[in-house]
Amino acid sequence: MKLFGKRITYKQEKVIFGILFLSPWIIGLVFVFFSAILDSLLYSLSTVHFISGNATDAEISAFIESLGGFAFKKSGVILEWVGLDNFRYALFEHGTFNRILVDSVIEIGLNLPIIIIFSLLVAVMLNTRFKGNVFARAVFFLPVIIASDAITTALSQATLLQDTMNNVEESVFGNFEFQAFLLEAGLSQSIVTFLSNTVNQIFNVISYSGVQILIFLAGIQSIPSHLYEAAKIEGANSYESFWKITMPMVSPHILTVGIYTIIDGFVRAPITELILSLKDNLLYGYSASMAWIYFAIVILIIGIFIGLMNRVVFYYDN
Repeated sequence: MKLFGKRITYKQEKVIFGILFLSPWIIGLVFVFFSAILDSLLYSLSTVHFISGNATDAEISAFIESLGGFAFKKSGVILEWVGLDNFRYALFEHGTFNRILVDSVIEIGLNLPIIIIFSLLVAVMLNTRFKGNVFARAVFFLPVIIASDAITTALSQATLLQDTMNNVEESVFGNFEFQAFLLEAGLSQSIVTFLSNTVNQIFNVISYSGVQILIFLAGIQSIPSHLYEAAKIEGANSYESFWKITMPMVSPHILTVGIYTIIDGFVRAPITELILSLKDNLLYGYSASMAWIYFAIVILIIGIFIGLMNRVVFYYDN
């Protein structure tokens, strides 16, 4: 490939195309989201006072002076600098923030391996040739569409459907007494609890796995067919081909799917509802500080996941 009359290498070409694909996101981050991120950081370090629509400049100046400390006007609000007080309140004074935060982290930690394994197995199954495989792919992606905000709003009045789904989730083990069966089989209580929670989350796992299945399916279909042909000639069976070819070749996609699942899981987590409820009650300082704590934990978990996965990811080009 040539660029401005100069021939570039394949690695340089990949970098250029990568930047081109990222350019819309970069433009949006710089010109749209950066100012909102800056405002959020300022709010987390301040107490936010809202300005009445009919307040005069003199009244605003008098109110700022009455605050005593450092304060300034910005975008229709007055920010009173409080430093790390909002963070101290979130971590040490708020009654439920720490508990909900820990519950959210535990939930995504449990769902992450389940969603990755489930998505990969379904993608492998959908990649095989059988009648109706296109329809099957649509069925597995359908929960993603149903779980969208538009469909959720449309079904918000369907209380019977919601009650039915809740009853199904609550009675998965109740009807079959599966927990008692596993305990009698000699499994420990912790393992039985993990299995029961996993099965009770089947509906959520399926509805959260549509995008991940598509990513894995695209990765599997991009594997060169001659690798499987060579393995078959050497006498490898399907099981050996999966572990020796499919798994190494899709390992970069496991990294992508894992990061996507972590972010998607935290967006759906209960802690998000707490943060938004504080914002709706005009407690912008507390809401912003909790959001930044949450953001830091998400980045830390993503960093740990990337660090672990980089040790096992295989890149075919290298």
